[in-house]
Formats: sequence, structure tokens, C-alpha cells
Amino acid sequence: MSKPFSLDFMDEELSQRMSAPEWQRIAAFRNQPNFIAGLYCYDNLISAYFANNLILNKVVTEIWRFHTLVFALHLCDQAKPDDPRAGLTLSKLQKLCAAQEMGSAGRVLAFVGLMQIGGYLKRQRSEKDSRVVLLVATQKLMHVVEGWNQAMLQIVDTIAPGDDLAQNHISHPEFGRVMRRHGTKEMLNGFRVLDPFPEVLHFLGHDAAWMLLLRATAEVARNGRGEIIVPVSIELASFGKLYGVSRSHLRRVLDSAYDIGLLDAPPRNGSYILPSQKLVASYLTCMASELECARRWGLLAQQDLGRNASAAAAACA
Repeated sequence: MSKPFSLDFMDEELSQRMSAPEWQRIAAFRNQPNFIAGLYCYDNLISAYFANNLILNKVVTEIWRFHTLVFALHLCDQAKPDDPRAGLTLSKLQKLCAAQEMGSAGRVLAFVGLMQIGGYLKRQRSEKDSRVVLLVATQKLMHVVEGWNQAMLQIVDTIAPGDDLAQNHISHPEFGRVMRRHGTKEMLNGFRVLDPFPEVLHFLGHDAAWMLLLRATAEVARNGRGEIIVPVSIELASFGKLYGVSRSHLRRVLDSAYDIGLLDAPPRNGSYILPSQKLVASYLTCMASELECARRWGLLAQQDLGRNASAAAAACA
């Protein structure tokens, strides 16, 4: 039942799901000679990053919670010492998520609760106005966020060496914040990396299923030597334990993927996972879109920081 491992299997259809400039950027990045090496790097770095961290997985590895985290950080970055009402509050996050159609007030409340339990957010009453209670990002959260940025930029550098984005991220304390600013601006203007990829969204809508899709695709590429799609086996109980979900949860995700045609054979409780060409092409193109965004936002941060450094040098001259 093997089929060709084709990156361009769905190109005509995918190109119709987005603007021509966006498609050109994604296709150019996906066609880099080192792209499959980037897939293996992605699997190694990101899988290890989230493994054995129950709270982190509950906070991030599902698409609406990931977006909620992005918006929470955006509001945190708006804090100003002289303005007690600037910054992240529960009500602001609820309103922003509602406006962006990213979740109800109740879901945002639950998200904030998880963040506080995990030690990622803390409540802090404003010194200038005791009526205002801000939510403040902890060092633990920022360590996670910057670690994620570093991993993503390492993957980007694997695919498109020469930009040295990962090293620049380490060298400049403000790099991550400036990079996030560019990304959040696009998201607030309506950009959603998953919109053109409903096949991938099926997995991103379930806890830890993103990690399962990543691992399955990487194993397919390895076992098929990047030439054919072959079935792979993932032991669901041990895999689920890594990311804080049950075997039955992952089994239901795979069964439903088969029911809607994303797998070409019954998954047999994870012992025979055979992704369709459509799923493989959609996932790899989605991955290219995500990483191309990280690269683009990183390059913009690099430019901004370079301009700031030049301006500071000129002022001191």
C-alpha cells in the first residue's frame, strides 16, 4: 500500500487556499534541499521539549491554547510602569480571545488557571491602583517561551543555514520579544498558520495529537527514506505518557483520522499508521509555513535590533 513520498502532491490545491505571495514563500522554503533534515530536527528538538511536562502540554499543545498564550504574552508586553491599567488582565485576555474567535470567557479562565497552577503566570496588584490585578509572566514562563523560540530558530537554521538566527537569539536579550511582536501583529490582523491546512487542524484540535502527527510523519520519512510512504508503528501507551494523555485518547484521534480519509488503513491501535499522501503533503507544507514565519519574523527582529544599535551608536557619537 506504499505511495510516493511527494512534497508537491497537493501543490495545486494548496496554492488555491492562500494568496500567491504566501504560497510562493512557503513553497520556496519547503523546497530547500535541507527541508527533510529540518523535519528530523523538528522531531528531535520539539518532542524532547514537551516530553514529560504535563502542565506545559496542557497549556500549549492544542491550537486554541497556543494562540491564547500568544495573546497573553502580547498583553504582558503592553505593561507600562506609569500606567496601572496597561498589561495583562483576565478580562482583557477574554475580550481579545473573543474578538479573535479563539475561545469563550470560560475557556480563557480555565487557561489562566492552568497557567497559574503551572507557575507560568502570577497575580500582582498594581502599585498605582490597588483595584487593578495584573497577570504577570514569570521567569519560568519566559524560559519556556525563549526555549521554544531557540528550538524553532535552530530548526530554521538547519533548513536555511546562513542567517544564524539561533545564535542572534542567544546574543540579543530582546530578540525573542521583538520577534513575537512581529508575529503577533500578523495574527491580530487575521493570519492563522493553520487556516489553509484543515488536514493538520484535525490533529491540532486534540491534546498531544500534534506531537503524534509529527512523530508519525518523521518516522514515515525515515523508514521510507523520503521516497515512499510506509506504515509505521507507535506504542500509544508510552507515547501518551510522555505528553500526559491516555492511549484511548490517541487511539480515538487516529480512528477519527482514518474515518475522514487522512489515514489509508485502519491504525490498529497505533501498530499500523499509514498517513495518506494528502495528510503528508498538507502537514509538511504546514510545517514549512510555520517555520518560514519564524524565519521571517526572526529576520525582521534582526533588522529592528540592528537599526536600534545603529541609532544608539549615532546618538553617542
